[in-house]
Amino acid sequence: MSLVRELYIKLIKNLTINKIKYIFLIFLFSPFLILIVLIKPIFFVRFGNLSIQRIGNISSAERYLLDNIHKKKKVRSFDIWVIDNYICNQQSLVLLKRKFLIIKELCIFYNVLKLISKYISICSKHIIVLTSAHMVAIDKDSCQLNLTRKEIGKGEAILKNFGIPANAKIVCISGRDNLYLKKRYTSKDFSYHDYRDINVKNYIPAIKALIKKNYYVVRMGKFSNKKINIKSHKFIDYPFHPLKNDFMDFFFAHKCYFWICSNTGLDEIAKVFRKPLLDLNMAPVAGLKVTSKKTLLCSKIHKNYSNKKLSLNEIFDAGVGNTAHSKEFKRKKIRLNELTSGQIKDAVLEMTKLMKNSWKIKNKNDLKLQKKFKKLYLNRIKKIDPKCSYKKINALYSLVFLKKNPWFLKQ
Repeated sequence: MSLVRELYIKLIKNLTINKIKYIFLIFLFSPFLILIVLIKPIFFVRFGNLSIQRIGNISSAERYLLDNIHKKKKVRSFDIWVIDNYICNQQSLVLLKRKFLIIKELCIFYNVLKLISKYISICSKHIIVLTSAHMVAIDKDSCQLNLTRKEIGKGEAILKNFGIPANAKIVCISGRDNLYLKKRYTSKDFSYHDYRDINVKNYIPAIKALIKKNYYVVRMGKFSNKKINIKSHKFIDYPFHPLKNDFMDFFFAHKCYFWICSNTGLDEIAKVFRKPLLDLNMAPVAGLKVTSKKTLLCSKIHKNYSNKKLSLNEIFDAGVGNTAHSKEFKRKKIRLNELTSGQIKDAVLEMTKLMKNSWKIKNKNDLKLQKKFKKLYLNRIKKIDPKCSYKKINALYSLVFLKKNPWFLKQ
């Protein structure tokens, strides 16, 4: 009776056109819903949504494939996947179709099943939930969503049209601003994500330093508010380039020597391709890409309203360690400052040295600093997330930053 009452309150009481639609669809699909439950002991059918309206969800699909490889008790099931009407990147769909059975036409049925599963627990077993958690031990596994040899050959040919030699070392930079979401979701306010934005002009000294070291630099992105005015054949301002396309979003991630992140969905492609990452200007600190061995970290500077810079401990004490909303930072009186152009340049040059030295740190004091960061970060993460899926911090925090800013690891 309680189930009927709950369904009545949620679906019947205060009817809307959308609720009427779903009530009709529930009755329409009820024979099929009952059938998949009845045949479960013989033929277990599950449904999932790959959510490809945002490019960052590619890492959730990769995680799902890796989890299936490592599962000790593998579920024998016939999995069917649906996708949304909007596809943010056609190449992502190409990659996913190689590994997943996608039947777009079953999207409505999936939505009905998902709605029913909230009230009837037996139906929830037929829903696959993709996790957005950190990909644990990803370095040990080969990439599941990779490009084919044919696609790599195609990318190399297009690369020549960008004026980039086949043997060039390419560094990709993602620079997040709000233009993509404004263009894609015109009726929705995404200003709560603004704390993630960066000023791409702060990256110019670092880009010029890389060019001097004979790297080719590609600023990535589908759209951008600002152009970067660097006159060099070794710099590509990709959002404004006529050869920009969905395929090259993936090929540049595949080809690059390392990738400079800025808290965007595009970063996840490089992560899936197991590329070394320089994770700059991350907020919240719980979002730092700590699980990869070939990752260098440096978060945004957190300050209180007295303009005091907060240590890592104080960031967690202030309750903003995993905050994902601009208003929440304001409510807790925390300001986020981007890394300066000098700090970004330092981190980029530190990254090139680490790559050259195969990520080896020999100095004992430097190793102690890294150990101090990892212990502190892991202890604080476990307090805010007891179900934390990773037990070890593999990434390194920028030693240049830690040495110049000893307050950051203050206990």
